[in-house]
Amino acid sequence: MTLKTEPIIYDFIIVGQGIAGSIMTHFLLQQNKKVLVIDNFNPNSASNIASGVVNPITGRKMVKSWIIDEVLPFAKTVYKNLEKQLQVRFFYEEDIYKIFSSDEDAAIWNQKKNDPEYENYLGNIVSGLGENIIAPFGAGIIKQGCWMDVPVFIKAYREFLKQHNCLLEETLNKDELNVADKIQYKNVVADKIIFCEGYKAYQNPYFDFIPFALAKGEQLTIHSPNLKNEKIINKNIFILPKQDDLYSVGSTFIWDDFEETVTGNGRKEITDKLNKFIKTDYKIVEEKAGIRPAMEDRRPVIGAHPKYPNLFIFNGLGTKGVSLAPYFSQHLIDHFVLKTDIMSEVSLNRFLKRNIKSSNSI
Repeated sequence: MTLKTEPIIYDFIIVGQGIAGSIMTHFLLQQNKKVLVIDNFNPNSASNIASGVVNPITGRKMVKSWIIDEVLPFAKTVYKNLEKQLQVRFFYEEDIYKIFSSDEDAAIWNQKKNDPEYENYLGNIVSGLGENIIAPFGAGIIKQGCWMDVPVFIKAYREFLKQHNCLLEETLNKDELNVADKIQYKNVVADKIIFCEGYKAYQNPYFDFIPFALAKGEQLTIHSPNLKNEKIINKNIFILPKQDDLYSVGSTFIWDDFEETVTGNGRKEITDKLNKFIKTDYKIVEEKAGIRPAMEDRRPVIGAHPKYPNLFIFNGLGTKGVSLAPYFSQHLIDHFVLKTDIMSEVSLNRFLKRNIKSSNSI
């Protein structure tokens, strides 16, 4: 898109076209808002390397993910509608098989399976997953699992934005951003701006008081003709079957490395875990690394800047972007349109009592 010399008026500027920025834009366009997305494509962004697996049951104690009862049905509906709109397949509903590490795991599963809170998520226990999968204690079937081919969605939605003249392909230069009664960027004027920058939000001077807890993740693609597995498997890491005997395998959590590059340590961590429950040869054909935009309290961060009421952030989705992005995009839309309060658990305001040092913050 080439900008004209005279001012161009928009309702919203969205900074970033990851899953948060894309879904937020989708909801705004449904409200007939005029939206400009500013994004310089990054193949190593968290959205572009994400496995996209949504597991409604997490952790060793096998508990439901936060507000999964609300977010998952809504996300499924949104993605199915987007597939129709974009005429691209990227969303798949599949059970997930959790391999148990002990008889105690199976006992916990059976106990929770009879709990009405879990009956829609915990299925039967199976004794085996094929001759090349090691599962001596069996595996539990997690119902309502799904996965999204996030890079396919991001690419398709980017093409949609280009076709509708809604995309400015560059990195936003914050020195050229003027925040006042209106938002002005170069010759673009907008009522509001929403930063959906992913992990790069920690470098945003307007939000430097937010305590991000960024987590690097590495992921492998392996080729294994003899594995013959068609199930999503989870045991500390996941195996996601793709076509042509390819499988996505991951991922790691690294808290002190913010380089978007693969490492030998990350590769070793994944393969060490993988080798504990498969017993056939494989070849690594691709390695990826990206930085997750996570928060200290593992909750998204949404809301207006304390000094600039037309400057917003929508970030911190961490590993839950696929499940949370639709629900909280609608949540922010309701805030704009219906003047509803932002949920306290995700509100930016939860950080304002901290010691804010930057002069740009407030």
